[in-house]
Amino acid sequence: MSLPRRDLPSTASLQAYEAVARLGSFTAAAQELALTQSAVSRQVAALERQLGVTLLQRGPREVVPTPEGAEYATAARAALGQLQRAGLALQASPNQLTLAILPTFGTRWLMPRLPRFLRNHPDITVHFTTRIGQFDLAAEGLAAAIHAGRAGWPGTKATLLFEDRVQPCAAPALAPLSLLQIARSPRLSLASRPREWADWCAAQGLPDPGPAQMVFEHVSTMAQACIAGLGVALLPGFLFQPELARGEVVPLGAPWANGGGYWLMTPDTARPNPATDAFRDWLLTEVARGDGAFA
Repeated sequence: MSLPRRDLPSTASLQAYEAVARLGSFTAAAQELALTQSAVSRQVAALERQLGVTLLQRGPREVVPTPEGAEYATAARAALGQLQRAGLALQASPNQLTLAILPTFGTRWLMPRLPRFLRNHPDITVHFTTRIGQFDLAAEGLAAAIHAGRAGWPGTKATLLFEDRVQPCAAPALAPLSLLQIARSPRLSLASRPREWADWCAAQGLPDPGPAQMVFEHVSTMAQACIAGLGVALLPGFLFQPELARGEVVPLGAPWANGGGYWLMTPDTARPNPATDAFRDWLLTEVARGDGAFA
């Protein structure tokens, strides 16, 4: 569907308005955009005339978006960001891989193995960013992401690396505990997995234990709380083998498959990317090595 040009603001006016709305100042926006204050003011005024809406409330010391202006600023920011990411994607080298990783998986599993990938593919440059949960890969200009959990992301293809297995662990001072004692102990949980303890208890034939006493964003932080004796945590053993080997945490039960997995996610509309394909093949090779991935 084509849009009449009169309905499409210029990118210059959108940039000017977005900067003023975000910074609350024509002067600050002008400095950020390397323009004069009058040039920024003219761009914003032209945008308001084109839309027929007052976007800004101009005070003596600050500029505040109107309710309509605040909503439009959000839309303008998203549109400008999408254009920027699309341009970067077009400029990206076929030997460049932009990858989103989970913090703990990245530091504990991926990075120790990554030298093998780089030795075999010295021509590929890997750019890392950290993400947790679901997001729009294509909109963020990412070639792939490592994800833990379920694979049902809209607009993506999922390659299973291995299933996610966790086991109840505690500091030595808290062990040993029976299954019922585990369920009644202070429990540590991940914000992204609010039902994991309930599902574990159900799998053991135990009643729902109710909410966890402490909730964490990162599994590494939860593991440290577990080591400190703050409670029992369901930990992926393959990520914390050193702590288990040193006896800093003690497994209280067998590994349990929680129904999730570790996946390589790629946009389902992405153009073929040799770097992404090479990385996927390498990941599957590393998983097949079996050096602790399934512990």
